[in-house]
Amino acid sequence: MQYGKRGRRLVRCLPTLMLGAALYASTAGCGVAYTIIKSEAKLDRLGVPMTKMQVIKEVGHPDRVVRDDGRMLVWEYSLTARKQWMAELGYCPFSMWIGGCLLYPFTNLWSDQREYPNHVVFIDNELCAWGQPSAIMQRRRACAASGGVRSMREPVVSGRGPISRDTIGQYGTMAVMLFEDAPGVPGTGSRVAGMVATLMLDLDMNMVERAQLDDLLQEQVTQLTHSDDANALTVGKLVGAEAIIVGEVQQWEEREHEHANSVSLALRMIDVETGQVLFSGQGHLTDRTNGNPESSARVIVNRILTLFGAQTGLLGSGRIGVTWALQEERGVRFYLVRELRSGLPAEKAGLHVGDRVVACNGFPLSGVTAERDAKRLCQVEAGQNLVLDVRREDRPLVVRMTAEKRPGL
Repeated sequence: MQYGKRGRRLVRCLPTLMLGAALYASTAGCGVAYTIIKSEAKLDRLGVPMTKMQVIKEVGHPDRVVRDDGRMLVWEYSLTARKQWMAELGYCPFSMWIGGCLLYPFTNLWSDQREYPNHVVFIDNELCAWGQPSAIMQRRRACAASGGVRSMREPVVSGRGPISRDTIGQYGTMAVMLFEDAPGVPGTGSRVAGMVATLMLDLDMNMVERAQLDDLLQEQVTQLTHSDDANALTVGKLVGAEAIIVGEVQQWEEREHEHANSVSLALRMIDVETGQVLFSGQGHLTDRTNGNPESSARVIVNRILTLFGAQTGLLGSGRIGVTWALQEERGVRFYLVRELRSGLPAEKAGLHVGDRVVACNGFPLSGVTAERDAKRLCQVEAGQNLVLDVRREDRPLVVRMTAEKRPGL
């Protein structure tokens, strides 16, 4: 078969055209698939009532735990807009030439709104609200107030040990071992250990992941379920931890017919080199308003680790009721306000979700190098004033508030 000059050129260009089409198709497919998987549309699968496990089954594990105070639990998911996949088709010709799927997603270069946080709110382990933080603020308040004022008592908690502000820096990495189960209630130790690990991360401690322990030391970890501290210290050394946390659930009683529960637990933080107990805490709570002992366990763990945080300087004795995340943009660090707790000083003072806090009490955040340094700049003791320099839609503001006492101290 004879081809003309144009035909021969077309034949020579055909492999290039096919390669370009394949690259475009792969990039487009990657972009569209990514935004469909991460689309906020999957929140449409949620409904009331639902448990935490049902939510995980429908939308997956959260990207971050924003709040966990024993009663209210807030999960954060970074999701894309419902129709973001349409924009991906337009971005594909550009992203294809700078790596395509190999370094995807590139569309953040053009769209800084590509992903944004959505919150899922639980009250007493039951789903209550979900959506973008600012859009569900009123609904969250209604969730918190649902059922009236709770009569749940504060747990009886104690915590003490030689670890301090001066020595906490020696323990860059910690590992939470399996806790001993409550008698006759298997699985309770694992649940409490997970709570401890989550709240230690909230204190900005570097924790060995449970998966790492399971993957690298499956046999040893299995033996730790009811073992002594010596074996746990050996495992801690093997995973590179300077300290381990061990403990036991002493009571986990659920009385559904009375709509009540009782929980008791204890934990110890131990130096893996010396075997010295750095901090020990214990607590007990009987809640006659809720038949779910997991809520009581979270409150107890929260209060024990609040004592630990205050003793080591990781927490101030005061609180203002704000959840923020340290971010950097164009070389400037700031706290982005993610959540405000109803009725607490930050909300009363006029701070808004989305505000950028650039300085605390005159100390700029631009110079900090780590999250812990930023937290210490903005820590406040109960009754003390906190002055925040804020940027709101590029407008400078000064927000003043007085911290209230942190529960459990």
